[in-house]
Amino acid sequence: MSSGTTPFSRLVTVSVTGSTQDDLREALTGPEAGSWPHLSALRALRQTAGRGRSGRAWVTPDDGALLVSVVLRPLVPSERLAWLPLLAGLAVRDALAPFAEGLPWRLGTKWPNDVVAVPEDPSAVAAVPGWAGTRKIAGVLSELVTAEPPENRADGRLAPDEVPAGRDEAPMVVLGIGVNIGQEADDLPVAWAGSLRTLGAVDAASGPTHAVAAEAALNAIGHQLVRRLEQWEEACGDVDAGDGVLGRQLRAALTTLGQQVSVQAPDGELGGLAVDVTPALVLRNQAGDTEVRAGDVTLVRVSG
Repeated sequence: MSSGTTPFSRLVTVSVTGSTQDDLREALTGPEAGSWPHLSALRALRQTAGRGRSGRAWVTPDDGALLVSVVLRPLVPSERLAWLPLLAGLAVRDALAPFAEGLPWRLGTKWPNDVVAVPEDPSAVAAVPGWAGTRKIAGVLSELVTAEPPENRADGRLAPDEVPAGRDEAPMVVLGIGVNIGQEADDLPVAWAGSLRTLGAVDAASGPTHAVAAEAALNAIGHQLVRRLEQWEEACGDVDAGDGVLGRQLRAALTTLGQQVSVQAPDGELGGLAVDVTPALVLRNQAGDTEVRAGDVTLVRVSG
């Protein structure tokens, strides 16, 4: 499922912490920032104050999930950074897909930052309002860390459309990744959550234990992040540049597209057919096309 070489420039594992996201944000704005380069990672075996999107708590039982935050300094213009949650979600999907081989599930992504499992036979899975048979197995949280600009830049920060010349002047992002690995159904916090265990991928007669699966998933996620970041950087952050293959792959993985959805956005509820990402979600209804930049998506009617 993964290569034997480590994809991380540095990997630190702690038994317990409040939040790997908070720990890395503090480190990157302090005197130890230089010890956390591009693709360095902090993993916790347990978190007591984990966070998801919009400050929501990320709750996991002891030793039940893969919890890691990765420092990224991508060589792309800052105006393209909004693609990162979808890009990272694609990398996590790619890394976890081998676990689902031979199982009645298809792994995909869900706008804006989830990795989900979709049943091949929806009638075989209990439907959850707003999610149908889809189960969330992983989440991604992308946070920009602001620090003082490099001393060698007389004009201060980079322009939004400017590609950084090197990692030292690239924007700092902390990418938090949580994957449900070994939880039983009763351990999961909501009805639409799933885990590699509930999918039948681990702790089955022919499957790995969840500890082994977590190690394999971590390594695979790192390698897939490297691969997708290289593609993104080669395109200068524009997923549709060149032959557009990265954009096509990103959209093909999105289970949200082609569905009638409702989005609880910060300024109210919106509904329509999800037709594209820019990376905002483009909804089409009788009033025309609307771009939604943040919000919680639920299914109104399942298509396909």
